[in-house]
Amino acid sequence: MKEKWLSLGSAKQFILKSVFCVAVWRLVYVFILEPIRFPDKILTWIIARGTVVFVNLFSKTGLSKAYCMEYKGNEILVRNKHSILTIGDACNGLELMLIYAGVIALLPGKTAIKAAYIGIGFIALMITNMLRCAGLEWVYEFYRPMFETTHHYLFTLVMYIIIFYGWVMYINKLKDNAKG
Repeated sequence: MKEKWLSLGSAKQFILKSVFCVAVWRLVYVFILEPIRFPDKILTWIIARGTVVFVNLFSKTGLSKAYCMEYKGNEILVRNKHSILTIGDACNGLELMLIYAGVIALLPGKTAIKAAYIGIGFIALMITNMLRCAGLEWVYEFYRPMFETTHHYLFTLVMYIIIFYGWVMYINKLKDNAKG
C-alpha cells in the first residue's frame, strides 16, 4: 500500500490529501461544529467588532459612532438606531482561512515555519476581512447600487489575492530554504 501511495507522485498525493481533508472537515463542521456555532460565533463577533473600529475610524466627521449588537445569531452594525450592515457566520472568513491554512499544511516544510505562516496569514485575513466589511458598509451607505458587485466580486477577489500572496510567500520560503 505504501509503495502504491509513493508511486502516485507528490501532485496526486497532494490532491488526494486535500480531498480527504475537505471531506473530513465538511463532515465535522456540518454535523458537529455548525450546530453549536463553533468557531463561527467567536469569529463573527471578532470580525464585527473589528469592522466597527474601522467604520468609526474612517467615518465622515459628524456621523454618530457605529456599534454592534447581536440579533438572531448575526452581528448587526448599528448607527443612529438603524442597521447599517449585517455580519453573519458566512461573512466571518472561516472557510477562506481554512483554504489558506490547508494548502500550507499539506505542502512540505518545517512545522514551525508552517505555523508561523498560518498564524500571520490568519491575522492578515482577519484584518482584511474587517476592512472588507467596513468597505461594504461604506459602499452600502454611499454607493448602494454597487453593493452587490463589490460584495460578491471585488472584495471577494481581494480576499483571494491575499490568500494567493500568502501561498506564494510560503513557497518562496521553501525554495530559499532548499537553496541554503
